[in-house]
Amino acid sequence: MSAETLIDDWSIVDAHQHFQDLEAAYPWLDPDRPEPLEGDLSPIRRSYLPADYRRDIEGLRVIKAVHVQNGRNPADPLDETRWLSHLGETEGLPDAIVAYADLGAPDVGQLLEAHAAFPRVRGIRQILNWHEEPRLRSAPRYDLMASPAWRAGFARLAPLGLSFDLQIYWPQMDMALALARAFPDTAIVLDHFGMPIDGGAEGLAGWRTALARLAEAPNVSVKLSGFGLGRPAWTIDDLGPLLRHALDCFGAQRTMVGTNLPVDSLFAPPARIAAAIRETVADLTTEERIAVLRGNAERFYRI
Repeated sequence: MSAETLIDDWSIVDAHQHFQDLEAAYPWLDPDRPEPLEGDLSPIRRSYLPADYRRDIEGLRVIKAVHVQNGRNPADPLDETRWLSHLGETEGLPDAIVAYADLGAPDVGQLLEAHAAFPRVRGIRQILNWHEEPRLRSAPRYDLMASPAWRAGFARLAPLGLSFDLQIYWPQMDMALALARAFPDTAIVLDHFGMPIDGGAEGLAGWRTALARLAEAPNVSVKLSGFGLGRPAWTIDDLGPLLRHALDCFGAQRTMVGTNLPVDSLFAPPARIAAAIRETVADLTTEERIAVLRGNAERFYRI
């Protein structure tokens, strides 16, 4: 990942990855926390820095990387942004940063301005996943994105040039569609292709239908990432139709890809993640393939 890196039709911009330094606090990695959706986190309960990432992606044609907030010192969201900005300046990674903010907080405007002052910051993620099962729940309430206070914070994103990484389950997608339509100037990307964690026929049917409706909003894009979330034993054969459905819904101009490293290394080696990505785009035209693999992420995150 340098000026000498060969860029070709199969080069990838990793639109979703994470770094972590366990000298800082990452509450989601706390061994005393109840087991989350990802399962046993012990294999990734370690520092993961640019040298580790570069080793994992060696040979995968990754040319740029977008770091998505990873819960470092959540009481001080600027700490992660400062740390990542220093990594970018000294290590050349990440190329862009998606920071954290609680958009419903009374003082969120000040925090968003502080984030936006860092040259590599491009957007915000606040995980909104809500599920009846507590261990699968991240947000304090199902309809947080519909609350006036939260929307007031969301309204501050576009004027600051910030996008929003949307992480939800499919029953929340109609609410997300309403949000996207209410804020058509805010660029939104759906993380992990909507997290179809229920592999049953009814759950997948609901996900397919809701995803197609959400794609009706032209300001929403999708990431093909997080392959092992809710389906740890995934194979290219069983995951492929789901990835292709997401691509078909959003089209080649609103789809991007991500490794979700190191989290997805819990479920598959990086080479298999890259193989699934390549299989999904194999029958696209060259122009479409370049858009999905790198062009859309470069445009969306302005890198």
